[in-house]
Amino acid sequence: MGTTFAERYESKLISGKEAAGLVKSGNHIHLGGAANIAAIIDKYLADRVNELEDIRVVTYIDTIKYKICEADPEGKVFKWYSGFLLSSVRHVSKQRGIGVYIPETWHTAPMVYREKHHFDFFFIVTSPMDDKGYFNFGLTSGHNRAIADVSDKIVAIVRKDMPAINGGYEESLHFDSVDYIVEDNEFETFCLPEIESKPEDKIIAENILNSGLIKDGSTLQIGIGGLPNAVLDSIASSGIKNCGLHTEMLTSKMIDLIEQGVVTNSEKKADRFKTVFTFCLGDRKLYNYANQNAAFSLFPVDYTNSPLIISQQPNMFSLNSAINVDLTGQVASEQMVFNGRPYQISGSGGQLDFVMGTLLSQDQKGLSVLALYSTYKDTSRILPLLEKGFNVTVPRTLTQYVATEWGVVNLRGLSNSSRAEALISIAHPDFREELFKKANELGLISYTSIKEENKGIVFLRQ
Repeated sequence: MGTTFAERYESKLISGKEAAGLVKSGNHIHLGGAANIAAIIDKYLADRVNELEDIRVVTYIDTIKYKICEADPEGKVFKWYSGFLLSSVRHVSKQRGIGVYIPETWHTAPMVYREKHHFDFFFIVTSPMDDKGYFNFGLTSGHNRAIADVSDKIVAIVRKDMPAINGGYEESLHFDSVDYIVEDNEFETFCLPEIESKPEDKIIAENILNSGLIKDGSTLQIGIGGLPNAVLDSIASSGIKNCGLHTEMLTSKMIDLIEQGVVTNSEKKADRFKTVFTFCLGDRKLYNYANQNAAFSLFPVDYTNSPLIISQQPNMFSLNSAINVDLTGQVASEQMVFNGRPYQISGSGGQLDFVMGTLLSQDQKGLSVLALYSTYKDTSRILPLLEKGFNVTVPRTLTQYVATEWGVVNLRGLSNSSRAEALISIAHPDFREELFKKANELGLISYTSIKEENKGIVFLRQ
């Protein structure tokens, strides 16, 4: 850090409590997202619950439990909204309803924020300033630059343990763009606990690999969780080679593929020899590995998740998880129902982005897989039709491959009858007869029976 910057740096330096004290009644503020949530501001804002009114707080990819929600359970003071909920805040949606959610397909967020949003303060977690005066966004780019562009005041929340990730572009803010600086010595950067794969995850992963959907040279987008981890483990042991990574999220398991030489990025058409992502969540080993790694590129989400960019990658393979699929192929991935009322458990995120990107693939080899367990609490997750309260994340016209423990089917190009039959074939055996009966009652199957036609079936497990 140069002397000039050092002197100016001190002039902008304030405490976390002082930064939270800048917020006034009626303000709109953003606290960031994923590993870059300004927890120190959340803490000291919660202490002001009795002195503030009508504060609109926005976040996304919620990795922490918010003190402002605990201090103000009904949201009378802190009107909190999120672009993507995780388990730490699902109870808030149960209590306050789905009105707390901001629907968006993530690649459009930078454009939408620049056109529609305004914030009085953006509290953005960064890595320490470099000697050129830049604060790197670290583990999360997303739509952070767009949020900064529409914020009156920017407060850099500096964490010593936040790695600096190479861009890409729009991965940092210059000192002159920052109004205040807080050195956060109270909170460590969030690390994601290891997620163990269930037996069902491993079976679904085997089904996907046995279907031949991932090949040498495939470009991968795979998310986080037990199933994605099982798929990554299966790839590692499969002998598949020369894969690429163009993904929304970089995870710890992906580093295993890089270190084993499975991922080389050598076959990619865009960003060759680069692992591209818009945010990163995992363990400390992952963060240290990503720190200033020349083979990694952090991009804003309107690049990583743009269907037009995704479509350029060869043999693009996308895997995302679903909650329910109905017999027409409608996919619900983000809400559940509790006591007759829907609540948000996640968000649309980039699921539809990558479904569209694979559909538009320039080499016409893009594949999108939406995977789910066949049952949940002794009920079928494959439904005759989506029930009241279930929002559609992926419309039936865009759904391609669907995978469960019982097999993999390809719905693209099928009639409603053939779709229903294909999906029933990968439902849990205990529910197939009832699903077939309901499909006939609803007119989803008009002419054939499941025993006569097996169109769309890619792989079935006996």
